[in-house]
Amino acid sequence: MAMAKREIVLVFVLTILFPMVKSQTFDSFWMVQHWPPAVCSFQQGRCVGQGLRSFTIHGVWPQKGGTSVINCPGPTFDFTKISHLESTLNVDWPNVITGNNKWFWGHEWNKHGICSVSKFDQQAYFQMAINMRNSIDLLSALRVGGVVPNGRSKARQRVQSAIRAQLGKEPVLRCRGTGRQSRLLEIVMCFDDDGVTLINCNPANSNCPNSFIF
Repeated sequence: MAMAKREIVLVFVLTILFPMVKSQTFDSFWMVQHWPPAVCSFQQGRCVGQGLRSFTIHGVWPQKGGTSVINCPGPTFDFTKISHLESTLNVDWPNVITGNNKWFWGHEWNKHGICSVSKFDQQAYFQMAINMRNSIDLLSALRVGGVVPNGRSKARQRVQSAIRAQLGKEPVLRCRGTGRQSRLLEIVMCFDDDGVTLINCNPANSNCPNSFIF
């Protein structure tokens, strides 16, 4: 009986001292960047990102065992915590459809970012996203590999190879549309749960056909 009581006390103490371990819910990140002209091509009416010619952040999505972790309990979005990052986020992470950037940031935090709160509070999460984007220049990597965004058909293998050659890791390519109208919508790069270390994505998560428009 005394041994059982000591074990109960030990478990209670460990829970108090190491709550982060208990609340850990992810093992990696998807850093998702989208191509604004492609996003706008699927919208009806005005789309503010139509003229942008750089990849911008869609989101940073915590993963667990290869699946996105979403809608976790935790502190909801509070813009005051990242107001000092606003000017940078307006460039790196705009809402390319409506231009309502603050709504977009709040949506991404409340659905995805909140699931990483065991290691990254809201401020750290958005700073991490900025740092990730600064470390990954997708457009430059593609251009060095001879892939330019000119609205023409591109071979999936060539796009993947260009990214691997410059960044050293396997991407996930996400397209939208069917047949010859399929367009490269997003490129995902994967990070370890430290938010710093670039790792290989699982290419099986790519949904692009053998060729697509970019």
